[in-house]
Amino acid sequence: MAQDKSNQIKIIDKLIFWLIILFLITLTNSIFLNQIGYFIPLMLFAYRFVITKENKFQKNGLEIGFILFLAAELISAIFSVNHAQAFQNFFKRLVLIPLVYTIAAAADDTEKTKLFFKIYLGTALLTMLAYIVFAYEHFIAQLYRFEAKGPSPFQYVMTAGGLMSFTTIFTFAFLVNEKAKIKYKLFFLAAFGVAALGLFASYTRAAWIGAAAGILFIILFKKKWWLIIPGVAFIIFAFLFYKNESRLYEYQFNGSQLTKVKTINTEGRAYNLDLDNDTVYVADYNKGIAVYSKGNLVQELATPSPSKRILKWKSNYYLAYLLDTRILLLHKDGSGKLAIEKSFTSPGLTTDVEVFGDYFYVADRDSGLTIYKNPLDLNDKLMLRNVKGISSLCYNDKLFAAFDMNSFSFKVYSSQSALPEQLIDSVKFKSSVGFVWFNKNDIFFQGDKLFHYVYDNGKVKQVQEFKIVGLQSLQFMDSSAIGASADGIVYRFDKTKDGIFTEQKIGSLGYSITGFKLEGNKIYTTESKRNRLSTIADLYHETNFERLNIWRIGLRIFKDHPLFGVGDIDLNKIYSEYKDYFLKENFGHMHNNFVHFLVILGAFGFIAVMFLLYKILRLNLKIYKTLKDVPFMSSYALGALAAFIGFLFSGLAEWNFGDQEIITMVWFTVGLNVAFYRNFMNSNNESTNSNG
Repeated sequence: MAQDKSNQIKIIDKLIFWLIILFLITLTNSIFLNQIGYFIPLMLFAYRFVITKENKFQKNGLEIGFILFLAAELISAIFSVNHAQAFQNFFKRLVLIPLVYTIAAAADDTEKTKLFFKIYLGTALLTMLAYIVFAYEHFIAQLYRFEAKGPSPFQYVMTAGGLMSFTTIFTFAFLVNEKAKIKYKLFFLAAFGVAALGLFASYTRAAWIGAAAGILFIILFKKKWWLIIPGVAFIIFAFLFYKNESRLYEYQFNGSQLTKVKTINTEGRAYNLDLDNDTVYVADYNKGIAVYSKGNLVQELATPSPSKRILKWKSNYYLAYLLDTRILLLHKDGSGKLAIEKSFTSPGLTTDVEVFGDYFYVADRDSGLTIYKNPLDLNDKLMLRNVKGISSLCYNDKLFAAFDMNSFSFKVYSSQSALPEQLIDSVKFKSSVGFVWFNKNDIFFQGDKLFHYVYDNGKVKQVQEFKIVGLQSLQFMDSSAIGASADGIVYRFDKTKDGIFTEQKIGSLGYSITGFKLEGNKIYTTESKRNRLSTIADLYHETNFERLNIWRIGLRIFKDHPLFGVGDIDLNKIYSEYKDYFLKENFGHMHNNFVHFLVILGAFGFIAVMFLLYKILRLNLKIYKTLKDVPFMSSYALGALAAFIGFLFSGLAEWNFGDQEIITMVWFTVGLNVAFYRNFMNSNNESTNSNG
């Protein structure tokens, strides 16, 4: 019987080992398999305890912190506005915390602990190499310009960036701290390069902040002052050579050649433009609407929020679409000056606004298409609830076409009286961004490539495919068209007698365009170059502007629920009750760990969480000080300490504590750190006992 139990324990231990390997391999690429690799070992450890009475889960000093945190979660759930969801999330937090103990128990000797870290690091680097390939394709398709974020092949890009920041910090810690042969130093240098490149390719500023904080901590903690020089040099280079610039350009166009006529430096951020003869109306973002006549600034109209689009509607009426989704109706008086006549909003979360003929079209992702008929009566409108999730729409008296953001598909409808009627065709694409234009029966669609379709006898058929990416503007002139890509390449398309278009590249502007308009023999463009690093502190940057609103509304909620919060729930519904009427999007979290905890757990829970974070920080510091002279272990301990600091700094701009993949990474790194410490202490005790 004892032999049978011994064999059973061996089988359990082997299963735990291989399932932990599965956990490590999938830590940065598959949440489903990763959680299998955690929860089954957790249950196996419980079963092992039942049959052996041996508790492999030893105390680590965080128990009081965990208990207070879970108590705060439980109390807030009792007082929550949504008990069921709050208790459900309390349970999720509860079952993830034992990961710290599971990893520490599974890594029960030093060599196994090292192996676990090496497997994590190796698979994380392979995942990042794959990510870099996806990022390159993302870059080639010019999706960075349109989406301002990296791809999401394994998980949402914010999560991917957060996970990559951990790997970046760990590789840097080993590069700086480990006293190793040159070949190992070169490996850590290459690994850090791969990790940093992958992190950069994610284009996630919160993860950048976290990685920078962790790396800076290592440099200062290890007193490697000279390592600050490359970072400072990079920042200086970035700010000197990638300055914030905003310009309006005028070109003369003679059919096959562009000649620059005027360059106007604007002090704001030239985001888009529209024309009315020789008058240029520029949506200048943080400066409102700027009006230029014959190259001279004749008016600046301040707007209550950054302006993203300016469109001419009817006669003397214009529309300005603002960052907070408000729409301003502007009227031009007899002297040619614009004035704000009215502010209004569409019913839902706006994805595109366009003017075709006499009608103003507003596409909302959640509430469909709204068509305004008359600037004098904005209640005179049509609402199509079934046309949801579209952007880049186009309309004429025969056709209505748009890109469906939900299904990544280009859709063409028959149209009548300004309305899309029956769906004619739908084509699915890989690209998450699409643009559509047409003239009579010719339809151009820019997805991952540029396609030419023809509408004939109630059907749409593909005629041509061009190797052009990133075309974001196309304007027709009888049987020809002029278009421009996001990176400033200008193309001419001429229709032949057999109905196809020839393509001609007529120039490269040398900058990324934000707006493009053709009128007669003149082309006007706008450029707004923003330094990505400087946007971290830019209050007018779109995501910063959004976050400031979120935090402001979060503090409103906290003010009404100060002691125990609203409970650990999705905040979407309660956010909608507190937000300003013109803010369309609801958010389920506060994009900030500290504001979020104030909202969901109140002051009591916030203090409990701060105590837990302090205890983890103190434990990591204690482990490093104990292991600082031990090869490999000290490098890991330094990386774990710095990575946790990076996690805290990333949490200033993200709810990364609530991201299951990120918090799994946090608990894993803490658990493995405890394992290194415990194995070292056990080894020392054994050595002391044998000597004694």
